[in-house]
Amino acid sequence: MDIKNAFDKSLFLLGAGASYDAGCKMSGGMLDEIKTEIVSDSEDIFDITQKEALKFLLSCLEYHNQWRSFNTNNQFKFFANIEELALLIRRIKNRENFLPYPITGNWADKLVLLETEYKSKYPNMKSTLFESLDQIIKQRLVPKWLDIKDTSFLDPLKTLFENYANLNFEMDLFSLNYDLVFEEYFSKYNMSPWKGFNNNEWRGMEWQDTQDVYGKIKLYKLHGSLDWVRLETGEVKIYNLCSDLEKAVLDINHKPYIIFGLGTKTFSVDPFFSLIHSFKKKLIEKDYIFVIGYSFFDPYINNLLIEAANQGNGTKKIIIVNPRFGPDNVKDLVDRGESADKLLIDYIEAIQRNPFYSELPEFNINHINGENVIFHIEQGMKDFLIKFFSNKGEYFLSYINDFENEKKRNDPF
Repeated sequence: MDIKNAFDKSLFLLGAGASYDAGCKMSGGMLDEIKTEIVSDSEDIFDITQKEALKFLLSCLEYHNQWRSFNTNNQFKFFANIEELALLIRRIKNRENFLPYPITGNWADKLVLLETEYKSKYPNMKSTLFESLDQIIKQRLVPKWLDIKDTSFLDPLKTLFENYANLNFEMDLFSLNYDLVFEEYFSKYNMSPWKGFNNNEWRGMEWQDTQDVYGKIKLYKLHGSLDWVRLETGEVKIYNLCSDLEKAVLDINHKPYIIFGLGTKTFSVDPFFSLIHSFKKKLIEKDYIFVIGYSFFDPYINNLLIEAANQGNGTKKIIIVNPRFGPDNVKDLVDRGESADKLLIDYIEAIQRNPFYSELPEFNINHINGENVIFHIEQGMKDFLIKFFSNKGEYFLSYINDFENEKKRNDPF
């Protein structure tokens, strides 16, 4: 097997942890910043009422995580993250659109009092209290949290592509992140990833009629990107390529155009619709799914991963690359000699069964067939790239070949 065949058989899915070495904050770090901000004297970001609302929501999440832990008989410990906070804010601000008033009328008195206080303080403000929190976090804090400090950890990948410059292959890289780490790094070397845009128009990932020079990465940004915006007409653009006229008709609610937080992510609009279909298609085609820095707290993504693995009849492998995947007590149990792979499967299945993370939990796939499906590499993104892609990808080739040889032993015909 050569490097082209190895990449043809592999798919890479990036979660927030994949950008840790760039200096981007992880979900826990983002939540810690929120906590620090709401107990400070400063009102540069949140005013007093907004802080009180966040204190109330975070306290509710702490209670809920304890309840979820009890539901697993305390086998796993759950902790709040920024996506859960975003989901909770979205559900509260949209509650009267989802349920009629007689049902929502008995919501916590605390929420009603805070909303009334905010409205009396800002009578001319168009946004409600919880709309304002959603906007501040998504438009002011997320870009700051994802500020890039260093991209040199991607050097092994660049060197690999340079070593095989004349070989025609692509790396299918799906990302749940909004940051611009890959774009910023590879654009410096005239190796920009293909993201589906040409002349600032969404063309789709399979569009071929382009004379522009792109590198060997096809970057599918499943949840949007910090540099994406949507116009009031529904068109999606890259902000720094927009004309002044286009910037004048931006939909401010979609600057940046990202899906932030958990919950249902089935959208019938592009680019999201096309990207998720590409993800499902590639999961069927590929045998080796490298999941890097992803926490598995998104049942919508998990459903696609588990469905593909279950339909693979043991031929597909989900390789979790994470220095410390799962809650702390999973590691404790492994240290006592219990099977890591079985524990990780149990942990993922527990997430799938929990009704908090998705609007239709009864449709989640909550069983993974077989134990020889999940593999855990206890490394971060930087160490993974060095180990797998240095020396012309020697270790990557060896790793894939070991699985291929196992297939031949199990099915020699």
